[in-house]
Amino acid sequence: MLLKTKLTAEQRVELVHVSLMRNKDFALFSGLFMVGKTSISDSPFITACTNGRDATYGRAFVDTLTDKELAFLVMHENMHKCYRHLTTWKSLHDINHRLANISCDHVINLQLTDMDKDEKMLAMPRDKKTGKIMGVLDAKFRGMSAKEVFDILLKECKDEPTDGEEGEKGERGDEPSDQDGDGNDSNDGKNPSRKGKSDGGLDVHDWDEATDGMSEEEKKDLEREIQQALRQGGIYAGKIGANVPREIGELLKPKVNWREVLRRFVRTSLKDRDSVSWRRAHKNYLWQDVILPSILGKRMKHLVIAMDTSGSIQGELLTAFLSEMNQIVKDVGADRIDIIYWDAEIAGHETYKGVTQDIVHRTNPKGGGGTDPDVVVDYMMEQKLKPDALVVLSDGFMHTNKPKWAAMTKPTLWCILGNDKYEVPCGQKLVIKED
Repeated sequence: MLLKTKLTAEQRVELVHVSLMRNKDFALFSGLFMVGKTSISDSPFITACTNGRDATYGRAFVDTLTDKELAFLVMHENMHKCYRHLTTWKSLHDINHRLANISCDHVINLQLTDMDKDEKMLAMPRDKKTGKIMGVLDAKFRGMSAKEVFDILLKECKDEPTDGEEGEKGERGDEPSDQDGDGNDSNDGKNPSRKGKSDGGLDVHDWDEATDGMSEEEKKDLEREIQQALRQGGIYAGKIGANVPREIGELLKPKVNWREVLRRFVRTSLKDRDSVSWRRAHKNYLWQDVILPSILGKRMKHLVIAMDTSGSIQGELLTAFLSEMNQIVKDVGADRIDIIYWDAEIAGHETYKGVTQDIVHRTNPKGGGGTDPDVVVDYMMEQKLKPDALVVLSDGFMHTNKPKWAAMTKPTLWCILGNDKYEVPCGQKLVIKED
């Protein structure tokens, strides 16, 4: 009689990978399982952990899971890879570590449960004592991004200490997590060696390794590898008749180079050296008795850049945007640039004349309050600013008075950070994705 041999955690994870690859609802993610390293940890305090590239599973925790629960856990880690959560939302982590973790998990868990409502392949792990699900799941966040979830959670617990305040001590310690799985451990969930349930989630997110543990070149290589893995998975999924979730389909859309679009807008709207007119003959050819139209090239005279400084637009993106604008202005020969910093009110106004000034190192961004773009229109009217064109930079999480903006008759380009859903009140929209 043959004895039934218990599979190791390594074997079970490998079998789950194969099962998911063969399932038409999850075949899309086949390539993601090959990205980075997959390992098993013998630490009794680890459920699972990812740095956005590698995935680690706790042996003791894996042994408590059913096959469907383990499949859910594996998909959860790989969805963090898919969305590049740990690099895309580092700014949220810097504001509140715990809420950033929870926000990303809400997005993933809702999508996974929606993808398999009948739990044919996946099932959220449950505490074996209480029967409660392990992890966060709230239908009110369905369809939202991690940023939208984060903003709501932050508002709900705005009095809670953020990173850098009380609670930071002991981040890398080895204290055990709550063993009953109720998510009420007092350590704030910042310990990567622990189960991470104190954050309300299944796993631990290694933000430090994701941002500081990889060079810029490694991050770009990882970005390309993940994108390629998704595209290859999408081809395979298409061949077997699988559906591609809308959220993943958005990731597979060709990326627009926002710098090229920005350059094109400025050059098209503000400079047209090819315009001709027959009202005045070209002087260079009159002596030959040849009548040709003269060139009425327009020099860029005035550009206004309205920068949202409510907290969303900052750091490397702000520098990159201003650097790009600075070079464009130099290329087309600007006479004047006005930079207006705004949040819930006008926070600053700077004027630059001539084409040789370096905006990036001279400007002084101000603001940090709420978000009300309508103040820009009011201010421009009050100051009688009549530019050749207006460029607005914001994250798009705001409301506008459309009739008021409709009065803006000048070409307007809205550069929106990552928010595809925002509908601009006038002009054109350019969605900027962080490099």
